[in-house]
Amino acid sequence: MSSQKDFTAADAAVVPVEGPANAARTVNEQAKVAKTGANTGASAFGVNNEQLPDKLQEALRRLVYQFSTESESTRRQEVRRIKQAHQFWRGLQYLWWNERDQNWHLPFEQKLADGSSIEDLPRYEFVTNIYQAFGLSLVSVLSQDVPRVRFFPSSAQAEEDVAAAKAATEVAALVERNNRVGNLIVDEAFQLWTDGKVGAYVRFVVDGQRFGFHPETEIGAREVRVGQDVYVCPECSAETLADGPYAGSSSTHRNKQEQIPRTASHAAENQRQSKSARDFARDDNSSSVATPGDGDTNGLRSEDLSYIKDKSADISNNEINSVPTQCNFCGALLTEEDFVAAESVTVPSAQTRLRVPNGQEVITIVGGLELKTPPWANEMHEYPYLQWNLEVHQARLRAAYPHAADKIGSPVAPGSQQYERLARLSQSQGGPVTEGGDSNMNLITFQRTWLRPWAFFTLEDKSLRDELLQMFPDGAYVAFAGDAYCESRNENMDDHWRVLHALPGDGSSGRPALGDALISVQERFNSLSNLQMETYEYGIPPIYADSEVLDFDALQSQTSEPGAHYPARAKPGQSLAAGFFQPEAAEVPGDLSEHAANLMGPVAQFLTGAFPALFGGAMSNNDTASGYAMARDQAMGRIGLVWRRMKFFHADIMLLAVDCFRRNRPNDVEVTLLGAGAAFESQWIRLADLKGNLFSYPETDEQYPTLWSQQRAVLLQLIANPDPQIQAVLAHPENMALVKRLIGLEEFVIPDEESRTKQYREIAQLVGELPLVKRQDVTAAVHPAFKEAAANGVDAEIILPSVMPDEFADNHAVELEICMRWFSSDAGQVAKIEAPLGYANVRAHALFHRDFLRKQQAAAMPQTPAPTAASPRPRR
Repeated sequence: MSSQKDFTAADAAVVPVEGPANAARTVNEQAKVAKTGANTGASAFGVNNEQLPDKLQEALRRLVYQFSTESESTRRQEVRRIKQAHQFWRGLQYLWWNERDQNWHLPFEQKLADGSSIEDLPRYEFVTNIYQAFGLSLVSVLSQDVPRVRFFPSSAQAEEDVAAAKAATEVAALVERNNRVGNLIVDEAFQLWTDGKVGAYVRFVVDGQRFGFHPETEIGAREVRVGQDVYVCPECSAETLADGPYAGSSSTHRNKQEQIPRTASHAAENQRQSKSARDFARDDNSSSVATPGDGDTNGLRSEDLSYIKDKSADISNNEINSVPTQCNFCGALLTEEDFVAAESVTVPSAQTRLRVPNGQEVITIVGGLELKTPPWANEMHEYPYLQWNLEVHQARLRAAYPHAADKIGSPVAPGSQQYERLARLSQSQGGPVTEGGDSNMNLITFQRTWLRPWAFFTLEDKSLRDELLQMFPDGAYVAFAGDAYCESRNENMDDHWRVLHALPGDGSSGRPALGDALISVQERFNSLSNLQMETYEYGIPPIYADSEVLDFDALQSQTSEPGAHYPARAKPGQSLAAGFFQPEAAEVPGDLSEHAANLMGPVAQFLTGAFPALFGGAMSNNDTASGYAMARDQAMGRIGLVWRRMKFFHADIMLLAVDCFRRNRPNDVEVTLLGAGAAFESQWIRLADLKGNLFSYPETDEQYPTLWSQQRAVLLQLIANPDPQIQAVLAHPENMALVKRLIGLEEFVIPDEESRTKQYREIAQLVGELPLVKRQDVTAAVHPAFKEAAANGVDAEIILPSVMPDEFADNHAVELEICMRWFSSDAGQVAKIEAPLGYANVRAHALFHRDFLRKQQAAAMPQTPAPTAASPRPRR
């Protein structure tokens, strides 16, 4: 192993830092350890192998190049197809392919290149972009809802697995919120429409610029002297306070010796330790004494430093045996061998307040131009490699990899990467041309490649292969900026990546995209539109005139203006109109417009599955609600082919995010939520709950993405239903907020909604407080709950809630129902176990609601008079 050189770690406050757990802090600690030369083992080359030997760098570079170029021809065909789709989306649809430079071109680009005549070019390039319109319809439908994911424990009998499955749901919700999951699904659907292949990359990123900072206090340490220096008499073992030249001298070497107990049995050992300590202080007093001017105080206070400095000066100016000391008890002479230094202890000391950048899980959607996979592999587990290429500014790369900053400069490594680089730049920069744009030499192709462990067997050198397998047992991640090596680490491809194809097929590069079938329809529609425009313009017939009737020389010299007079002379015996002739105007064939309408309508709808009912379009042959519903179900059935794939893809991504969360988060995470009581609540995600094994699966009974209008229509149908059970369900307090949201009227006042919100707010307060226990003499008049205890005439403990209900103002029926539902909910059951006093507090509160409700119900019942006994009739 080669010795490691000093290197500077990337600063997460300046540039994003990606990698293993706590990457930013680990790299900084690694940089400090590297300076001492104490780093050995698997991380001897740095946390991310920044100091990897040249031999291993070259081996990884050779492997990446070999896998990248083994299917170059197939990859170019994939880039050609994807690039054409992106140009059609942008509206550049009059393309022609040039085999010489392997690129798409527009007609007017040829004129700029070879100076051809403008008459040779097409006159019209009108575009009615039905390709983009249908794509937007499908993207909007596929991104309406976020697929719901369920997490299951690997074993229902293992408590760790069950706890992990429950906590994973909260982690997935946090990751979705942090990554704007709705926007991610839109990008995903767009890539499936144009590219046909999309990848998702999940990792932990520390970035202060993006995620902000949080303060942390770095705990230091300082030493505090306990007691005083003493002499231990060798005769009587008595202790005498040291006020001679040795007092306090042990502070100079407090970290160099072990403190010895002051007992008679250890007197000899104390004397031996004290002598060696004094010899050390006397021999090297100037270097061992820490003064305020030395810059390294070892955590000592200023008064300790001044004390040490004064005592050290006294020792240096006096001879060792110049001032003898006597025992205060027996009078024996005490020498330096009898000196025992005072003990010192290390106590924590808050020294520095750090500004630490935040980190979180990041999900990136990668399209087909950036994502490179083996074209012959059907499934991801067959990939020997996976590669992500993108253009990054060299300033960011130099900040992220300061150890390789001097080598980062070449825009791209030699080989086939140049072709793909130009394709990506032309799409990202846009413009009216298909190739070119700004030739920005500061944009470096950042190539990141993941290799399977069995991919190392491509190397012929067995020793080199074994060394790589030992360093990367799970597979290798390696990054190059242009041709400069940046980093590598042991990383499994399946822990960070998932790849999705839009449609079934063979291989990973030849499968079509959702919009590929519409490109041919778009080209034919453009041709018909141009033919129609040419007919309108060129179909205007010419006018033929007799030169004897119309004076052409005079006509040419006259200015054309409204109401002008033109010289003309009719032939004898003929009218002036007889000297002019105009043929009939050209007409557009009737079936041309019909064919164009079919291309834009039924043909395009059949090829893409985007029927009018899917996006609210009109259907000429159907004007009933049931017909629209049937057409919508048929369209959803066609889209379901893609939607099912997206659901499983999203479930896999969320499982990767949960694994990333529990591997990289250093502490429990607090999530702020808006509770049921309309108050902000803190929910904690405990890392201890995520230690079990689990797997994810999408909702099996989930419908296709539904619009808000469809949900509202279902609600209105339920409201119109006279069934009392349905009306009871709608009137439940828990459904009030949903009803108000779907109706869409924020000012709409729903009865009992305020009572529901108030009770949830009170429950949150009651759980966090303790009930009040009051002892008193129980009688029947105290409270209805204590009638049985009153009969015995004993004292009883009355449990009063910390928040008492208001007998007059509260809606006891609604609030009692909310309490009863909370008792059976997951939150109530958890509180019953983890906070039993808080649970008892809520129970006492609910009992008062019940008693007040019964009292109100009893008062509302009509009072029937008691029957009176009939008086007997007097006898006659």
